[in-house]
Amino acid sequence: LDRSKFDKKPDGDFYSRPNLVTHTDDAFINKLSNLYDDLIPDGSVVLDIMSSHVSHLPKSKSLSRVDVHGMNREELEQNSARSTTGGMAFVRNLNTDPSFVGLCDSAEYDIVLCCVGIQYLEEAEMVFADLQRILKPGGSCIVSFTNRFFYEKALSGWVERGMAERARLVTDYFRAAGGFDKIDVRGDGTNVFTQLLSVGGIAGDPFVAVVATKENVPLS
Repeated sequence: LDRSKFDKKPDGDFYSRPNLVTHTDDAFINKLSNLYDDLIPDGSVVLDIMSSHVSHLPKSKSLSRVDVHGMNREELEQNSARSTTGGMAFVRNLNTDPSFVGLCDSAEYDIVLCCVGIQYLEEAEMVFADLQRILKPGGSCIVSFTNRFFYEKALSGWVERGMAERARLVTDYFRAAGGFDKIDVRGDGTNVFTQLLSVGGIAGDPFVAVVATKENVPLS
């Protein structure tokens, strides 16, 4: 995997200004929200990593707490899912410190989310290993992505792959991290026809989510 990037300037410079927009089209967001509605139990404690001012969680979902992580505090402070549940906002560059040690406790979360951010992680396996630590036994991590992203900040090895290959790469990240006993690929975005229509401007953003469940081993 080529982990180099076209833009080699510090990530903090790139994300220093708040970017209060969504990075996918409405169809992608609807599919993601529906998946969240299906997979996230009411009462869950959720961490949304590489987040922004919006987490795309269904408004009908009753959650105990939503913590958010990202690179711009102003964006995170405007996240309504966080503010309405009394959640925390964590700012950390995972490319210089690929863990949540000192921020999140072990077995703290039922669900971890990562929406359209995975392509920027330089050591995703290390990050996923720590996500396994902070998830409760039986908890799930939902990583969603499309073909729209900041190319200059994505790994070269991500840019050069198609959607199906990217899904396999994320699956491999989870396998390398260890501790996940079920990994599923959801969505129709790996379909070649869907990708061609999207590139041609006929269809919208292809939707893919990789869902990994932590081994349900009782805590000692």
